[in-house]
Amino acid sequence: MNHFLPRIFYLLSASAWGLLLWRAPTVIFTAGCLACLALPFYRGLRRNCRLWRKKLLCRAPQKNVNVRLLLLRHMPLCAYTLSLLAAMMAPLAVLILLVAPQASSGMARLRELQANNFQIPADWLAPFRQWQTNLAEYPRLEKMINDVFRHLDALLDDAANMLLSWSFNMLGGTMTVLWTIFLFITLTVLFTLHARRIRVITGRLFLLPQSMLRRFISAIRRALRAVMLGIALVAVIQGFLCGIGFAVAGFKNAAFWAALATLTAPIPIVGTALIWLPLSLSLWFTGNTMAAVGLALWGILAVAMVDNLLRPLFLRHGIKASFLVLITAILCGLNAFGAVGLLAGPVLLVFAIQAVEESNKFYLS
Repeated sequence: MNHFLPRIFYLLSASAWGLLLWRAPTVIFTAGCLACLALPFYRGLRRNCRLWRKKLLCRAPQKNVNVRLLLLRHMPLCAYTLSLLAAMMAPLAVLILLVAPQASSGMARLRELQANNFQIPADWLAPFRQWQTNLAEYPRLEKMINDVFRHLDALLDDAANMLLSWSFNMLGGTMTVLWTIFLFITLTVLFTLHARRIRVITGRLFLLPQSMLRRFISAIRRALRAVMLGIALVAVIQGFLCGIGFAVAGFKNAAFWAALATLTAPIPIVGTALIWLPLSLSLWFTGNTMAAVGLALWGILAVAMVDNLLRPLFLRHGIKASFLVLITAILCGLNAFGAVGLLAGPVLLVFAIQAVEESNKFYLS
């Protein structure tokens, strides 16, 4: 009975915050993930400032101490917030300066290529039509294959439309974008500042020891670091390499195609091939044989090799699961939550693995 009433108050407090923020679940989740990932950085800033305050009190004259101490007291929060803003504004600046001017013309070119089957001649398409006719004898298999290709086509369209929408939103400076950025930064800072209090309240609410919660948080932080390196960083590297290949091959909207390649890079198995392979085919069938072969070789040897080497290395280093299980978790996360599933899938997988490990410790003790 002693613990029942405080737990009710904790639930009421959580419900109040839920009512305030229920329209932004994606922002809450991503802000919580970033706060979990960046918490050691913030704590490192606080430790350094404490050391500087101690040295200042020992060395500085008394009349200059108060102002410097006030600055040092607020320096960790200011430096942390500025770092978050810089981390967000850098990709937005690239999007505005490089991609946005090419978005409209690149989208029109994409529609043109799709309408013309990427310049593939009719005689090349004849075997595929015959194969489709033969496949009609197996309705279930035909439906499954058609669904796969339809989803891939829809994914490419969604990525292009999202890129075009982001570009115009950034250029237009709409209030929705500004509000989302403000809410994201604010929640990330609040989660970071009150991380210890949130952990303590969670332990009291669910009657869990703090040591167990720390192990869960450490496992999730390792997973998030692996996702940032294995998915986000590798996607950026692949997009940059694709951009180089597109520019050398002679495409006018190289930044637009590179941004599309970056968005499709996290997709398992196909990834950036959704972009550079059709573009290579379009070059081939328009007579640019050398450029088509060079772009295809660049995609296979450079872009795909980065994916095959770095992605499994980063992901398996932070998540104790086979690469097949990781890919399955990512695909399920994308199917269930959309783009945020790239984070939610691995995080939920690590949470499940850690929960099993904690259960095993309970039974073995």
